[in-house]
Amino acid sequence: MLLAVLLVAGQGVVGQGHAAFIAPGTFDERTRNPTLRYEPGDHPGSYRGLDGIWHPVQIADWLVDRVYMNDSGNYYQAFSPEDMTAFVQRGFNDTIVTVKGLAPGKLGRYPTAFGRQLFRGAGMQLVDIQLESRSLLELLVLPHQLFIRKNSEGWLLVPRQKAAFRQLMLVLLADDPAIVARLQNGHVGRRHLPRLLTEYADFRTTQFLQTASQPRP
Repeated sequence: MLLAVLLVAGQGVVGQGHAAFIAPGTFDERTRNPTLRYEPGDHPGSYRGLDGIWHPVQIADWLVDRVYMNDSGNYYQAFSPEDMTAFVQRGFNDTIVTVKGLAPGKLGRYPTAFGRQLFRGAGMQLVDIQLESRSLLELLVLPHQLFIRKNSEGWLLVPRQKAAFRQLMLVLLADDPAIVARLQNGHVGRRHLPRLLTEYADFRTTQFLQTASQPRP
């Protein structure tokens, strides 16, 4: 059923239509086929298709450019981030989401990628993508990139440089006076972002409740 849903929707199995993964014939056939995985036992989870509907599925493991899924049995097929918008594994608290639509190079060599959702609320969404490094330079620059978006708009790379980070946050969180003051004073940085977004969500909730409690004319 899983394969049928994804293929009928016009999406290919990873490696059969998406450049984000290793295409058949481009890897040594004497090694293990990277589009397949054997994993005994039950691994229940679910994925959200491109239609926005969640479907039950078995999930063995995932990497930045693929997730291994099946309907039943011990053999799993690799699927691309382009085939879905999110997935979750039962027993884990993490939601893994697809990040796409970025300029070339923002996701390393990948056009789309899976990332771990660190925060979602008040219209804000923050995702951590740990890219694979092939050199010491990539190890220092690429891994653990943070991406943020507001009101489901385009993803933005969270800058590591403090001044650029502050400038971006002043735009995204401009309606919270307390956070704006802290940003202007230089008291928060990139490592504080999940907590900062939690505080922003609390501010928005309080603001909504105060507005809702006002008597209507």
